[in-house]
Amino acid sequence: MSLRPITSLAYVLLIVAAMASLYFVYSLKPTTVEAAAFFGIWLLLPHLILAAILAVNTRAAIDVANLVVTLFVVAGGLLFLVVVIFLRPDPQGGIAVFFTPMYQGVAMVILIPLSRWIFAKWSA
Repeated sequence: MSLRPITSLAYVLLIVAAMASLYFVYSLKPTTVEAAAFFGIWLLLPHLILAAILAVNTRAAIDVANLVVTLFVVAGGLLFLVVVIFLRPDPQGGIAVFFTPMYQGVAMVILIPLSRWIFAKWSA
């Protein structure tokens, strides 16, 4: 199976974002291995869902739409984590980190159909 260039770029973006998410878990310094594993898996969940969406995609026409969604969801989540962990750390930051994948999920639910509709209208 060969990947199309845009899909390959989206996978590279997901891998870099997953590594950054794991670095954020490391920088939070969880006290137990279980907490580190939970936060690591929890923060990787949106990346895994996007990777599954990319893997299921069989049409080249929606590759750009998938790349745009991947870019926005990943960048939004990472920027939110940077703000919460590094720029404005406070005791409620752990709650914000916990909600980050949920925010990314909401963004996916909105952006996936919207981007596919826009690119379908644009290419027609």
